[in-house]
Amino acid sequence: MRSFPFLLPALLACIACGAGEPPLKNSTDATADTPTPRGATGTSNAGVALPEAKAAVCTPGTSVACAGLAAVWAGGSATCRASGNGYDVSSCTRAGNPTRRLTETVRPALRDTRWTEARCNLGDEFVFEVTFPPAPPDGSPLTQWVLRLEGGGFCAFDSTSPYGGCGNRDIDLVSSVNLPADRALRESAPAKPDDFSGAIDVLGHYCSSDLWTGTALDAPDITYKGTKRDWRYMGALNVEAMLAVLVERYGLDDSKPLRVLWRGGSAGGFGAFNNTHRVVRRLPKAAKQGRLLVFPGAGYIPLDWDEPDYPVLGIGSGLEAFGQLTTTWRSSLTPSCVAARTPGDPVHPPHECISGPVLYDIITAPESEGGFDLPTLVWQNRQDQLYMSNSGLPYLSATNTPAELAVRDRWVETMNRAMSITGRNTSSRMKWLYAPSDPVVQRANGSIEPNVHAALLYSTTPPSGEANSLNAVLSRFWNTMLGSGPGRGRAAGEVHTFDCNWVPDRDARGCE
Repeated sequence: MRSFPFLLPALLACIACGAGEPPLKNSTDATADTPTPRGATGTSNAGVALPEAKAAVCTPGTSVACAGLAAVWAGGSATCRASGNGYDVSSCTRAGNPTRRLTETVRPALRDTRWTEARCNLGDEFVFEVTFPPAPPDGSPLTQWVLRLEGGGFCAFDSTSPYGGCGNRDIDLVSSVNLPADRALRESAPAKPDDFSGAIDVLGHYCSSDLWTGTALDAPDITYKGTKRDWRYMGALNVEAMLAVLVERYGLDDSKPLRVLWRGGSAGGFGAFNNTHRVVRRLPKAAKQGRLLVFPGAGYIPLDWDEPDYPVLGIGSGLEAFGQLTTTWRSSLTPSCVAARTPGDPVHPPHECISGPVLYDIITAPESEGGFDLPTLVWQNRQDQLYMSNSGLPYLSATNTPAELAVRDRWVETMNRAMSITGRNTSSRMKWLYAPSDPVVQRANGSIEPNVHAALLYSTTPPSGEANSLNAVLSRFWNTMLGSGPGRGRAAGEVHTFDCNWVPDRDARGCE
């Protein structure tokens, strides 16, 4: 049985971390969500009280120096909004060269005592980065945002096994030691013009190993690189802290006509699915008015895979494996989804709410059905070998046995069922879907890539031409669905399935 790590490490080039700043006025007065008892599935936030999203953090009408809120602000004063949920920064002047991009590193645990527990696995501070585009020449305010969650796999067990072991994870996936200090600034050249080059870009760096769902402050110790270490899984709190700081200090202000793309890839795709409710809670007007769009990538995995010879993580069915994971992480999952399920239910327990197929229906369903009614574009290769390898499915090769080929076919059948794919480029359920079934593609240098996890050639040059690339579909998704009316979550879109192995010098164009 061949194994493969769940996701590839992200490579980050950074510098050492540093000190923080005084908290905002009244920051410790925030009320907290009431923690509920954690059941066998681990789908509550027991042990960690997540601060309430709408709690007052400042006294309405009072002002502070912009520079005290963030390093990106060089001057001016910011006034506390009438809601008390943060500061209006429209009068703040930006630091740096206005013709270049400006990025600030943020460590929420050093900004406010409410976010002391926004941490990585090893206990150092969670980090996110805010990048402002060049200032618009006409002085118009920036209202477009791209909020991203980084990928990087997961772990849950005290082992070095690629099946969920923590012992050999890259340091940048469990710690922020190599990332810049809080308030560190850097400038860069303007981005190539596209639909999102004028947006404020936010990247949450992934160091919690829990698919951005955990609240386990005192998790079981892990032997990391040969040494027993205190460990924690705090991904859900890290997302909450990131959103709060953006609302309070950087102008993510729901009273403005914001246009927001909420996205993530790989573990970040799981994170985008599982934290959409947090974004909606912070930005209810943007959500209700069709100005919040969702784009999860490589995180749409069903939990009904149940092949005894190919168990998920060597444990069992996908449902059984994620039951153990969410218990270890103390995953804080979408409340409406969890509330509709019964602990101990063998078919639909609360922890199935970590699954993209389950959450897709909630995110896109009308508000009248308890959903969020958000337009959602999903990227997911149906033969993503990273996920297949978690169950020991072999790579496609000339040496595959008939039984191995048959089990690969059953995997694709499972994915087709989860996506309600009924034929070429059709789905009876998913309205915006980009889902090749492709075990191999050819890299730009001519070598074969047997692991189509990222979009690779599909980003720009798919089999049927650039007009049907993922980038092109994302552009149409953004421009078509932005500001659309009620029913937008289930509004007609595009489905691309590409049932072929895409090797440009071998396959005829148009194999979609």
